[in-house]
Amino acid sequence: MGDRVAVNAVTPCWQCDNCQRGFSSQCTQPLGGYKYTAQKDGNLAEYFHVNDAQANLAPIPDDVSDEAAAYTTDMMSTGFKGAENAAIPLGGTAAVFGLGPVGLMAVAGARLLGAAKIFAVDCVPERFKLAKEYGADVTVDFKKQDVVAEILRLTGGKGVDSAMEALGAEPTFENCIKVTRPGGTISNIGYHGHGDYIRIPRLEWGLGMADKTIKTLLCPGGSERMARLMSLIQAGRVDPTKMSTHHFKFAEVEKGLNLMTTKEDNVIKPVIHFT
Repeated sequence: MGDRVAVNAVTPCWQCDNCQRGFSSQCTQPLGGYKYTAQKDGNLAEYFHVNDAQANLAPIPDDVSDEAAAYTTDMMSTGFKGAENAAIPLGGTAAVFGLGPVGLMAVAGARLLGAAKIFAVDCVPERFKLAKEYGADVTVDFKKQDVVAEILRLTGGKGVDSAMEALGAEPTFENCIKVTRPGGTISNIGYHGHGDYIRIPRLEWGLGMADKTIKTLLCPGGSERMARLMSLIQAGRVDPTKMSTHHFKFAEVEKGLNLMTTKEDNVIKPVIHFT
């Protein structure tokens, strides 16, 4: 009683075929590990049920705040895994398209994994500022520049080793293909919630033969990963609370959720305080 714990947005069973094959986020079925909001209600209640709690609850260290720990449950886990999946070579180049919380954590992850130059693509000045703090070297405003042409120019026409799509939009996915050099990796961490298909630009894909790898993911869960993410916070390697732009009391939860929908007031991430 009284222990502080964090639970990931994805809570696998750790027993099914997909879990045992190493794809725990796809527990039982596609998106099957994503229980909250998708399959289970109540995670904003005073008490809520956590399935397979022994493997999915992670103790929060005394020197990690509740606010910081909350970021490990999705934004950090997803963004960092996007960088891990991007197979960034030590001293390599990386591009992150979309600088919401997941994209910003992909920038931080790319820096931690040894990228020598990171391009951050968006159009919001506040997000560019944070991207720089998290390790971006160059910011590219897609409203003011031809993103593909600019990244190719800055890489001497070579393109980047790794590109991360953190928005969930077809144009940004296509641009990831276009700016990635042969042999590179495109890591998709955006949620593509609209349309029936995502197109791949044929020529930049080398007519299907450009040796470009496309990897996808759903937020990795589990207490072991959560503990490692919290250790990065403890060590001062990353401070996710820089993304907290708005704070609300629990009675104002609807205001926070609405702000996430409208994206007004330069919001990056609202925080709901239960006490």
